[in-house]
Amino acid sequence: MEDRDILVLLDDNDEEIEMEILDYFYHDDEEYALLTPLDDDCGCDSCDCHERDLYIMKVVINGDMEEFHPVEDEKMESLIQAVEALYGDEEDDELE
Repeated sequence: MEDRDILVLLDDNDEEIEMEILDYFYHDDEEYALLTPLDDDCGCDSCDCHERDLYIMKVVINGDMEEFHPVEDEKMESLIQAVEALYGDEEDDELE
């Protein structure tokens, strides 16, 4: 059984959201994490599409702790392109 890196974030309503850290990557000398909701699925009952939402968060090291920060809107498009270049068809999902 593979260990999964799980992160608990708070949404705008202070509700906890469990996210799985799929991978870390660097873009323009900054570190980012590729995340997906832990309980996310495509919502359909009859297919094997395995579609899921993906999120990109900036990783900031504070002492020996990792902090995850939202990405500025103006950087998101270049980050999506970087993820597509890194993972190609492997992560052919919707990025947010």
